[in-house]
Amino acid sequence: MATVSDRKRTKRLGDAVITTGVLHNLLGTYLYRGQLAGMASDRIIGSASDARLGTLEGERRQTALWFFVGGTALVAMGASIRSAGRDDEPIPAALGPGMTAIGAIGAATMPFSGFWLIIAEGIAATVLRRRTGEPATR
Repeated sequence: MATVSDRKRTKRLGDAVITTGVLHNLLGTYLYRGQLAGMASDRIIGSASDARLGTLEGERRQTALWFFVGGTALVAMGASIRSAGRDDEPIPAALGPGMTAIGAIGAATMPFSGFWLIIAEGIAATVLRRRTGEPATR
């Protein structure tokens, strides 16, 4: 069973990952506001797909899309971590190592980015998972 302190740490880590995702989406909204406006005026469906491939605008729209996919994934991962802390369950086994791997791949290919934060959050999730272990009963 997790200690009260470990449950609080797990919930705080979940909040931190959620915050990372929300800030990622806010940054994407700011950086790609022109592309988002264009996608909205194109009525969203298909607005980042092959009709614009190979153009700078198309590439920017695709980057904007992936900014939001990444941010939304971080919010979902953070919610999963927070839920584990609230419910006195261990963090899902693959989550910490998966986040660490995503961060490592991202940091290797984009060293001047926020991927380093994902590495740190992934390592923290892995450590907390090991500390809390499996619950005594199911």
